[in-house]
Amino acid sequence: MDVKALAADEKAYILEQRHWLHAHPELGREEKNTTAHIAAELERMGIPVQTFPDITGCIGTIQGTKGPGKTLMLRADIDALPIQEADLTKTYASQNPRVMHACGHDCHTAMLLGAAKILSAHRDAFPGKVKLLFQMGEEIGTESRQYVEKGCLDDVDAIFGMHIWALLDAGTANLEDGERMACSDRFTLTLTGKTALSDAPEQGADPLAAAASVVMGLQQLVSRQNDPENTFVLTVGMMNSEGNKGELARSVQLVGTTRTFNKAFRKTLPEKIEKVARAFGEGLGCQVDCTYFFGPAPLINEHRNLNDCGRKAVARIMGDKALVPMEKQMGAEDFSVFMEKVPGVFLFLGARNKEKGICCVHHHPGFEVDEDVLPNGTGIEVQFALEYLNG
Repeated sequence: MDVKALAADEKAYILEQRHWLHAHPELGREEKNTTAHIAAELERMGIPVQTFPDITGCIGTIQGTKGPGKTLMLRADIDALPIQEADLTKTYASQNPRVMHACGHDCHTAMLLGAAKILSAHRDAFPGKVKLLFQMGEEIGTESRQYVEKGCLDDVDAIFGMHIWALLDAGTANLEDGERMACSDRFTLTLTGKTALSDAPEQGADPLAAAASVVMGLQQLVSRQNDPENTFVLTVGMMNSEGNKGELARSVQLVGTTRTFNKAFRKTLPEKIEKVARAFGEGLGCQVDCTYFFGPAPLINEHRNLNDCGRKAVARIMGDKALVPMEKQMGAEDFSVFMEKVPGVFLFLGARNKEKGICCVHHHPGFEVDEDVLPNGTGIEVQFALEYLNG
């Protein structure tokens, strides 16, 4: 079975699907038309489809006829971003104002539909079954948990994910062992003071001054309490105050994020952050309330057998020299939620082509990819399924 040739033969279909999806983007949790379109495509292939009454996204299941075996899940995300597309002259430009596929999820969905077409036509090539998850709301943070909570992975032995990557050249891919993307957690600190006239601050407690001290104090967690060999970023991105002109603020809210790869260290962060906030806030006479939200966990390729299976698939489709190194990323990916449930592996597919003028970063109004790489993504998904299920 020449998967590379089969994927190349589906290029027109893959691009057709990508263009339709790009022209009709929908935000996370709102992908109703996208879900309906995907379900219709799968049903045309003779693939049973599972949809859900309370969330978007769907799952197609392809049963192999080679015999009983394991169950592999292939995942694509389907949501877009609240971004106005810059180039509205291209034939497949977004038709929805201020909504755009600016991260490549349209590519992921199109590539997986291409893989579905090939796998459904060659059920005799593998035992077990392949579940195709078209996931909603990746950009929101942890919406992937919805499928876990619904039991969609209870019968799954392994899961494979992939992201088109604008920081890697077309014709290359990255699949390394170990840490690949960081967690993305959020915290909110509310400091409530005592109002007083601004010309008599000693009569009150100033939460704004206390908040400024908290912000600086939190950075000591990074520079003085964290092992310098442990990658850790803490950012306070919002400071909102309430009060009246000519008076000390009544309260101040700080909202921030933390990023790290160390799972054990991550668990200690709520306590560390609250301790610092209370030390500075209460020390300056303010009441302090702290909340911490655990978002996507660190994404770590820690299953060597799956990693090797993925690298073998890349080599068969793109050649032995296609795999390249890439620094681990501080961005997050909620595919990690699935990897907490079942063994998984995540790959990055290069899509930058400077010669074609395609070199724009993700989440940008001018985001674009070299579409010639999309059949490679489809081929890798199919080849990975064959390698794993025929293991």
